[in-house]
Amino acid sequence: MEEKTVKAKVHGVGIPPQKSADEDSVTRYGPEYVYFCRKIRELTGINLENYKGQQMHRRLEGYRVRHGFPDFVTFAKVVQKDPAKLSALVDFLTINVSEFFRNPEQWKILREKVIPGLLQESGKRWLRAWSAGSSGGQEAYSLAITLRELSVQGSILATDIDEPSLAKGARGKYSRDELRNVPASLVGKYFHPEGDLLAVNDDVKDMVTFRTHNLLSEDYPQGMDLVLCRNVLIYFTEEGKRHVIGKLARSLRPGGVLFVGATEAIFAPKNYGLSQMLPFFYSRG
Repeated sequence: MEEKTVKAKVHGVGIPPQKSADEDSVTRYGPEYVYFCRKIRELTGINLENYKGQQMHRRLEGYRVRHGFPDFVTFAKVVQKDPAKLSALVDFLTINVSEFFRNPEQWKILREKVIPGLLQESGKRWLRAWSAGSSGGQEAYSLAITLRELSVQGSILATDIDEPSLAKGARGKYSRDELRNVPASLVGKYFHPEGDLLAVNDDVKDMVTFRTHNLLSEDYPQGMDLVLCRNVLIYFTEEGKRHVIGKLARSLRPGGVLFVGATEAIFAPKNYGLSQMLPFFYSRG
């Protein structure tokens, strides 16, 4: 039987009919949620369709209920009118969990094998690096400290979609608990007290530039020696992952290295012009 073309009217909003969908599609959660996702993309540039659907819907449903919005259309209309509520939502949507030297065994490999290999291959003592999805700057400063310890100069671009996290990184001030994984010798060498916090020394801070960037919709920087994109890909759909990995690979110079997270092994790296050097490290051919 031929399907009729209809439009649902939800709180005065015309929403097209939805087909059946897999768990990563926003359409499986109803027309109100589709409207919400469309409006958030218009307001922020964040395309929720590129994130794992079930996981993202569960998080947003909990957020909606906790903040007393009766439905997703009302939720969308409120954040459209209230910049503070929109900013709070963006902060919630962006996964801002990071720490210094996360997975220290991988940082050991980076320090002892990957960076020396890049220097030997290029014949220089300077690296251009990108921390993609840098959150509050912990990863970027971990890299800057690593380069300083190796007597290597570097320029590190730290990007994220979340502006409050970038502002935190630019301030470069952290609690002692946030520095719990940093050896005491490095804390004493590269940080100094400022009130109850510890601030990154200027020689490290000056190596890092913070900038807003959406991995799913904006152009990527080019010619990088090293790109770190760790614990970011896990939140994307398979299509979103392929898009990001492909563009990360192209942001590297030939011979450059991509460093991913402990649960983000890249299957068929040759499809992206990459080859696996070591677990979680991939080189561009």
